[in-house]
Amino acid sequence: MDKDRDVTSPVVLIPALSPDGRLVELVRRVLAGGSERVIVVDDGSGASSAAVFAELEGIPACKVLRHEGNRGKGRALKTGMEFFLANFPGSVGVITADCDGQHTPEDIKAVSDELSAHPDDLILGVRDFSGAGIPPKSRFGNALTMKIFQLLTGLSITDTQTGLRGIPASRMELFRALDGERFEYELNMLLSCKQSGVAIGQVQIDTIYLDDNSGTHFNPLTDSIRVYLVFIKFVSSSLISFLVDYGFFLLWLGVLGPLITPSSVVFWAGITSRIVSSTVNYTINRNVVFKNNTRSSMVKYYILCFAWMIISSVSVASLDSVFHGSAPFFKILIDTLLFVGSFTIQREWVFAPKAQRSDIK
Repeated sequence: MDKDRDVTSPVVLIPALSPDGRLVELVRRVLAGGSERVIVVDDGSGASSAAVFAELEGIPACKVLRHEGNRGKGRALKTGMEFFLANFPGSVGVITADCDGQHTPEDIKAVSDELSAHPDDLILGVRDFSGAGIPPKSRFGNALTMKIFQLLTGLSITDTQTGLRGIPASRMELFRALDGERFEYELNMLLSCKQSGVAIGQVQIDTIYLDDNSGTHFNPLTDSIRVYLVFIKFVSSSLISFLVDYGFFLLWLGVLGPLITPSSVVFWAGITSRIVSSTVNYTINRNVVFKNNTRSSMVKYYILCFAWMIISSVSVASLDSVFHGSAPFFKILIDTLLFVGSFTIQREWVFAPKAQRSDIK
């Protein structure tokens, strides 16, 4: 029998772009520390790192996979996971680590042990960004991403951009199929946990930045845009639904305006426009944002929708009766104020998956 099929402990997976000798040292130390197998994905590094990969190929327990050109960290992780699924059916999962020396063998083992103890959870090795010596751009970027992630998911993840992760074999098909070829892939992985009810565990690790993080391949402009586009996609249903709602509101004001009293037209325009937009919003949230297609989610959604529809319509009509002719402005104001509450209730009640953990050990 193939020896790889007897491996039950987590396999270490390292995506690598133009690494130096620190990668060879890391692989040797990881194997010496108890890991049985390491997969390294050469993401189109070129001739400058040829000697590094040649040395890695000489290590029996290390498998080197290659991309002809640079395809991105997300694709490198997927390539490694595909190889893992085909060759390590008995293993509990993989531990992903960066190739630039930010993750110590001790921290890799700590995440590995946590994955072995919780073989169905995604395990994150999280850094502490409150200490001294953290590059300002890293501190700010993580803080912003963490706050937005918490708003959208309700989960408190202290390091959303960590590359040290324990990915369970039981969830790997889910993660392997996610969109994203570069750094945005790792954020998609976290959002999919919320959507699919996968628990997230966190393990505190050392915060290491070498030479002010000069070895990173993260492009502050293009990769940041990719990362935050993930958030925009996640909440795009609200923008689409608002445009539908507001468009129909203005339409009904024009259609019903000549037929009924001003106070009534604002109220009924608000009701009818919300009925149309709610169908759009529910369909997108059910199938794209929260991915929860149950009968109970529909009942809960329309209970919430009815309450929000009455609040919005009555509020806009009441304000318009005092400040005549300002219904379109008040429609935007009231629905903007209701947005955060609506999204939070949908996230935590309407489309809520099973309970998740996000504790730190």
